[in-house]
Order: sequence, then C-alpha cells, then structure tokens
Amino acid sequence: MKKIILAMLGTVLILGITQLQAQENGNRKEFRKNKMERGDKHDGFGKDLQLTDEQKAKAKAINEEFRTKMKALKSDDNITMGEFKKRESALKKERIEKLEAILTPEQKEKVKEGKENTAENIDKMMDKMKTDLNLSESQTTKIKAIHTAYAAKIKAIRDNDDLTPEEKKQQILEVSKARRAEVDTVLTKEQIKKRDEILKERKDKRFRKQQ
Repeated sequence: MKKIILAMLGTVLILGITQLQAQENGNRKEFRKNKMERGDKHDGFGKDLQLTDEQKAKAKAINEEFRTKMKALKSDDNITMGEFKKRESALKKERIEKLEAILTPEQKEKVKEGKENTAENIDKMMDKMKTDLNLSESQTTKIKAIHTAYAAKIKAIRDNDDLTPEEKKQQILEVSKARRAEVDTVLTKEQIKKRDEILKERKDKRFRKQQ
C-alpha cells in the first residue's frame, strides 16, 4: 500500500514539474513574442546631437550589431525568461556604452540632460538629493514638482522643429538656469552650498576621466 502511495506521489510530482516547465517555456516564448512585436527603440539615437557622418556610420554599425545579437537571443528557446532578461539587459548596457564612447564631451552632456528629464530619473535624482542634502518631505515634494514642470518645458523645446539646434541649446540653457533659481528658493543656504560642492566634485571627476 505504501509503495502504491509513494508511486502516486512521485507521478503527481513529475506532472507538477512538467507543467511548471511548460508554463515557463510558454511565458518565455510569449514574452519574447511581445518584445519582437513591440520592437526595440534604439534607432532614435543621435537626434538633436548633430552627429558627424563618421559618428552616424559608427552608430549604425553598433545598432546593427545589437539587433543581430538580440535576434539570436530571442531565437534561443533553451534559456529561462530570467536568463533572457539578464542577457538582454547586458546587451543593452553594452550598446549604450559603445554609443556613448563615440560622442564628444558636449554631446555626452546633452545626452545626460535628456536622461535627467525623464520621470524615472527625476525620481532617482530626488532620492539622491534627499539623502545628500537632508531634504524635508515638504522640500522634496516642492523640488520634485519644479523638476517635473521644467522637464516638460525642456521636452517642448527639444520637440520644436521650428527651432535651430543652436536656438534649442540656448533656450534649454535659460530654462535650466530658471529651474535652478526656483529650486534655490526652496533650499537653505547650507543646502545650496553643499549642493554646489557636490556638483563641482562630480564635474571635476568627469573632467579627470576625459583626460
């Protein structure tokens, strides 16, 4: 009797594992199918950066290499969804590093400005700013609202095709100055001093890396 029960339990366990594997394979294939249908948004690189012909050629080669590797990854049915996401993340990181390596310091700064104005990066920036400057909840809320509002203004400038690249650059510079001035009204003198020291340290660090 015990042998029969053990055999039944073993059968149930095997069936359970088989079903889980099938579900995992189905989820992985469905995930990759959705990724392929949605596509990877990496062809917009260089917009507003005024890339040279040489930079454009290098960027094209980097993107083609990325697409080839992603296609091979999406075709691999022998990996789990977790492994797929891990490899995809590594490939995206590799692509970004290669693309940034062909940019000038000015272009890198422009890319950095664009990243800073996304909702996700505003949240990350606010978390760091709150820690570095010991912001109160009230200060955090006010400063986040300021950055969000100015991010929309900067996006509107970037999307305005009636402006020349130089006009966009000038207007974004003016908006950035206005944003800092408004943020300063929320900070104390001690916090402003500490903020400026942190920014100077980061700027010096970037300068040393470029040498």
